[in-house]
Amino acid sequence: MMDNMRSDAYNEIKYRIIHFDYIPGQKISEKTISSELDLGRTPVREAIIRIEREGLIEVIPQSGTYITRIDMADAKDARFVRNCIEPSIMVDAAVKMTDNAKNVLEDNLRAQTKTAMNNEPDNFFDLDQDFHHEFYKIVHKDTVWQWLQINNTQLNRFRRLRLKESELNWSTLLDQHQRIFDAVLNQNIDDLTFLVTQHLHLMLLEKQKVLNAYPDYFKNYEETSKN
Repeated sequence: MMDNMRSDAYNEIKYRIIHFDYIPGQKISEKTISSELDLGRTPVREAIIRIEREGLIEVIPQSGTYITRIDMADAKDARFVRNCIEPSIMVDAAVKMTDNAKNVLEDNLRAQTKTAMNNEPDNFFDLDQDFHHEFYKIVHKDTVWQWLQINNTQLNRFRRLRLKESELNWSTLLDQHQRIFDAVLNQNIDDLTFLVTQHLHLMLLEKQKVLNAYPDYFKNYEETSKN
């Protein structure tokens, strides 16, 4: 039971940070979070320690506990790592695709379209995550995906923030996901490698628009804007 509570606290707090229920720079407290999540102080304290190690929370002596600002240098490194891994995952998935996985991905793409039409960024981001995760599961690399989620947090925060920026169009993401799925089904390996690389590049392509819209959310904003 206690292990479940620890896991619930960790997953829920991290989810709220990535989805900006807790915003960068915000001061938080164990007491407030415990009350909001209806969980005991001990699992919340342990979750905060764990999340601090992942760079999402910072404890400043004599000041308090704060949500960190987004580190774009880390986000770029995370994108680089995914760009090294994910094309191979997708190529392998083209060979190992199952009917069940095909159905899951088709349902996911339909749900993405619906959430985009209804302007539901939280649900769209979660579906985007599930879409990519499914390919890792197809090739039995779920452990790699879980490792990426621990080390991808700054990139995931930026990706989620991008969906808050109203000027940006989600249709490009939808189109790229569909084309990647079609290339996997058709085992079109040359196109697939290009499409995945193009898609991962998009993650940070519109960086400046997001930076300009939410300057207070970023670590070293002035320096980040120049790079």
